[in-house]
Amino acid sequence: MNTVLELAGVALAALLAENMVLVSCLGIGTHRQSFEKPREAIRTGTCLTVVMVLGALGAWLLDYLVLSQMGWQHFRVLAFALLIPGLVAGLRGFLRVFVPELSRRMDDNLASISTNCAALGSTLIIAQRSYGLGAALVFALFGGIGVTLALASFASLQAEVDLERCPKAFRGPPIQLITAGLMAMALVGFYGLHVH
Repeated sequence: MNTVLELAGVALAALLAENMVLVSCLGIGTHRQSFEKPREAIRTGTCLTVVMVLGALGAWLLDYLVLSQMGWQHFRVLAFALLIPGLVAGLRGFLRVFVPELSRRMDDNLASISTNCAALGSTLIIAQRSYGLGAALVFALFGGIGVTLALASFASLQAEVDLERCPKAFRGPPIQLITAGLMAMALVGFYGLHVH
């Protein structure tokens, strides 16, 4: 049983010290428009958060009820790598049937998440640290919120950068990498904030 203080530490670590995009470099290969348009960044981040929470629940149950009981912990990566795309496919099918308007708006974002390494990485981190169910769900939720904030901030900063005043050699990907590096450096002070 986790105390509120332990859960708060897990939440802060997932949100700041171990931000999936800026610190752990997971989830960078997400939908390209998410790095350019703040609205797309929020959509992708929301979809990723939902998949991370569902993935954490499914992976924790799979690990606790099957893999650990059978002594098959060495199959975690394979099991989780199959679980996440399966969850995304199930979620896309559910939305397509029951909420078609939402499915129409979010389908591209969900499709890009099926191969997003932040969802898989969070499940592996949860399993490696032997988090309880509550801590696993908190880690996934706040990890997803951290990714959403990072994507939305990056997309908003992209809109603010005046490429006409930027030296020609830095336009495009160079200034984007510098921006991402500066955002990551802002979180360095929180590194080490980790609750086992």
